[in-house]
Amino acid sequence: MNPTEQLIRQKFQQYYLAHSESFYAPPSPAEREYGFLLFKEKFMVRHRSFKDPGLLLNAIRDLVPAHVYFSTAYYRDPTESMDQKGWKGADLVFDIDADHLNTPCKPEHDSWKCKACGTIGKGGAPKLCPKCKNDRLEEQTWLCERCLQQAKEETSKLLEILYSDIGVDPSETHLFFSGHRGYHVHVYSKRLGLVGEDERREIASYVLGQGLDPELHELQEHSSGGTTVIEGPQLGQPGWHGRMVAGIHDVLEEEGEQLGLSAAQNKTLIEQDRDGFFSRPFWSSVKGIGLSTWKTLSSKAVEKKSARIDSVVTTDIHRLIRLPGTLNGHTGLMAMKVQKERLDDFDPFNESLAFQGSMKLTVVDAPKFQLGEQEFGPYHDEKLELPSYAAMLLLCKRRAEPTH
Repeated sequence: MNPTEQLIRQKFQQYYLAHSESFYAPPSPAEREYGFLLFKEKFMVRHRSFKDPGLLLNAIRDLVPAHVYFSTAYYRDPTESMDQKGWKGADLVFDIDADHLNTPCKPEHDSWKCKACGTIGKGGAPKLCPKCKNDRLEEQTWLCERCLQQAKEETSKLLEILYSDIGVDPSETHLFFSGHRGYHVHVYSKRLGLVGEDERREIASYVLGQGLDPELHELQEHSSGGTTVIEGPQLGQPGWHGRMVAGIHDVLEEEGEQLGLSAAQNKTLIEQDRDGFFSRPFWSSVKGIGLSTWKTLSSKAVEKKSARIDSVVTTDIHRLIRLPGTLNGHTGLMAMKVQKERLDDFDPFNESLAFQGSMKLTVVDAPKFQLGEQEFGPYHDEKLELPSYAAMLLLCKRRAEPTH
């Protein structure tokens, strides 16, 4: 381990040794597999099982991992190899991460570098290097208030879809902050716990609004008395019918003129009384707007009203996911349970802080950020003494080094 990792591990060890409370215990904890990603050579220790939360805490204190995970699946014997574990079911889990959101702030604090040719760029990494077409790209990400606010909004949309469309009982839904750039939603349901990968893929596609054809949601054109009439779904209808309509007004306000509408058409639509306009049975009220334009608006509305989840996480029936109450090795922040009714008020930059005191370090490069009601940075090649929670974030993000 290099000196930075040694220091992070030492601070993590101190935190866990001082930790006297039990970690969050999911249902049937003894039927779960636990995994630990170690600092040393990024080695994963997994296929572990703990019948008692105290034994789990002892293991964490002994190993001092960078990340602690538990399985969303239940097994007859979690310590066996995957084909011998005996799958009994799995929680339905959703992951919303700012990495998968196109937030406008990314060019301000994220960057990437091609390992093959050295090309660097700002913002989220492309799939291939634009210069050498290699896919070996190294990313440097950050977390900011705008990123996590967008993740919150996506989480709220997800919960609404789960409750209203899929029939999930709110009492079976549990919400967690990941300790980094997003939120996890776990559904503990015997009914949904037994569904397989194909059904979970369908649920993920529904939440994402993938492949949704507006024409199959009552957006149609037909002739009536020699006049072409466009009909569509109505505001307040259940499911994607009503959600699609509700999203159109949002799209018009933000990007109407970019979608082929004239300034006059866009102004006419925006000035319509939203509830009154979309409660009419005919969508032919605005001259010059045809079916193709309504389809474009409807598709954009679906994008806006869908929840941008990581479908791979939802589909995987053997997934390991972060254990609440443990530290996130990417930030030094604590992964934690969030009461659903407090989602809007939850402040991850204050409530997930795990370290006290101060630390001296050399900051190589860091953007401006806010943590613990204080503002820090930007920094470049500076020796500083900072609150430990801010110093640990910089160390975990490899933006700083211990001061020698």
